[in-house]
Parts: sequence; structure tokens; C-alpha cells
Amino acid sequence: MSPSDAYMTTLELATTYFTGCAGLFIVTLGMIGNILNIIVFLSLKTFRKNPCAFCLLILSISESGMLLFFVIPDIFANILMNPGDAYITFPCKLRMAFPQIFGMMTHFIMCYAAIDQRLSTSMPDRHHGINIRIMRHLIMIAIFISVSHSIPFFLFYNVQLLAGTNRTVCRFTDNDGVFSIYAVYINLPVIHGIVPIAIISVFCLIALRNVRSMHKKKVHRMRLHLEQQLTSMVLTKNLGVYITVVPFLIVYVMRYIISNRTTNAILQGQLFTVYRFFMMLFYLNYADSFYIFLACSARFHRQLKFVVFDIYLRRWNKKRNIHPVQGVEESFAIGIISNVEQK
Repeated sequence: MSPSDAYMTTLELATTYFTGCAGLFIVTLGMIGNILNIIVFLSLKTFRKNPCAFCLLILSISESGMLLFFVIPDIFANILMNPGDAYITFPCKLRMAFPQIFGMMTHFIMCYAAIDQRLSTSMPDRHHGINIRIMRHLIMIAIFISVSHSIPFFLFYNVQLLAGTNRTVCRFTDNDGVFSIYAVYINLPVIHGIVPIAIISVFCLIALRNVRSMHKKKVHRMRLHLEQQLTSMVLTKNLGVYITVVPFLIVYVMRYIISNRTTNAILQGQLFTVYRFFMMLFYLNYADSFYIFLACSARFHRQLKFVVFDIYLRRWNKKRNIHPVQGVEESFAIGIISNVEQK
């Protein structure tokens, strides 16, 4: 075996090992975090009535879909020794359509949440902004647009051999065609990058300014704390997008440009390794919401503790108790809920 072949084999094994370990770690943490998010947002009445919190609930569901239907198949497709077999097991077209649906849904929902916070923090009464009914209709529109947008990706993507290597990739069939130009230079950088990040950033910063001045308007303390919490959570999540998504978008475009202009196997392998590293960073965007919320909001930490230990764990212990003192426990739980909702 020549030194270049040995180098390529080592590089490919290192990339496969890194993809498997990092990917499974991200999926595990992400699914645990998203499930806990869903439990918290569904369990507290304060969140169930709030359109922004409803957006964060749907965000956790959408991110779970991204992890299950794109990240996991992609990880196993790269772990299997024969990439062609991997794409037969996990069809290329579906692997490209699903991330478009869940990825665009995520961007829509984050934009909705930021806009809702901007409107609600500028209103004297929360009910004057977007309500739950309107938000549900907006999310249904987002689902329709996301599914429609994914159809061309299902039609134009297929398995192709990567130039200069024996590795297959899932890529659009019209190289240098209209759709390929749209997919590389417009879809990812603009639709999944610049536009949603700009919208979220602008509206979140305005909402943050409004929240800081809300205490002068004699707003109820419970609403003030909730608006501060949600604005902080949405803004911090957007900062996470800068760290995880933007670098991947830059590397994706650079790799496409370079790989189409060279057949050097070593350079192709190095580009693929760099691409896989930043793709793991991209996957982290769909797994970090819970941990971002936990880190940026002490109130969310208390709410999580209350939901897990004081609602579900207490209810589970109550069922195990042979002689439960129902009246005392129920009144105690109601008192805790009342205190938490006032925080």
C-alpha cells in the first residue's frame, strides 16, 4: 500500500470513528433535552397559554424530528463500510427531503417566537399581541411551506460517486444547473442562514429593549418575569445558531466550490473530514435548546425541578403509597404550583 493510500485509509477511519461517536453523543443528549423541554412546556399552565412558549414546544418537536429522521440515518450511513449500501438502507432522497422540512420549520418557529416577543413586550396587555389560535394557524402555514419546499429536494437528489474517490455522496443530479445553484448558493446560505438569523436577531434585540423598560409601565410582576425569561431564551438560542450553523454553511459552500474543481483524492478526503466536523457542529443546533434554556434562565431551572420532582415524581410516589394522604398532598401540590406560576 502506497503512503497516499495509507493516509487516505487512516483519514477515512478517523472520520468514520469521529462521526459515529460525536453523532451518537449529540443525538442522545438532544433527544433527552428535547423530551424534557416538551414535558416542561406541556406541564405548566403559564407556558400552555403563551404563544412564544408554544413556539418553543413545537421547536423541540421539530428538532427531535431532525435528529430522528436526518441525523441518525446520516450517522449510520457514514459508519457503514460500504456507503452505497448505506444509501440503499437510508434512501438518499428522503434523507435530503426531511432536513428541509424540519430545518425550515425550526427557522419559521424561531422567527415566530422572536416576532411574538417583540409584539408582546411592546403591548400594555399580553392579549393584544398574537394569541394561541393565531399562532397555531401560522405554524400550520409554516408546515405547508416547509413540506412544499422539500419536494424539489426529493426529486433532484440522488446517489453519486465523489470525484477522485470510491465514496458515494447524496447530491443533486443537475450539477451546475438551476436547482444546484439554488441549493448551494441560496437555500443554505440565505434561506437557512442570513434571513432567519437576521429576523430573529432584530426582533429579539427590540424585545430585549422593551423588556428592560417594562418595569416602568407598571406591568404585573408575573408577566414581567415571563417576558424576561422567554426573551432571554429566544435570544440565547439565536446566539447558539451563530456558533453552530453559520460556520457549517460557510464550509458547505467552500467544499462544494473546491470539490467541483479538483479530482485530487487526498484533497477530497481532507475536505470531507473538515465538512464532517462542522456538520457535527451543525447537528448540535438541534440538540442544544434544553441546555441553552437551562443555562440562560434560572427560572426555567426552577420550573424543570418543579415539574420533574414535585409533579411527576410526587405523583409516582403517591401511586406507590398504600395509604396516601390525598387531601394533604393535593393541597400541598396546588400551593407549589401557585408559587411557581407567580415566580
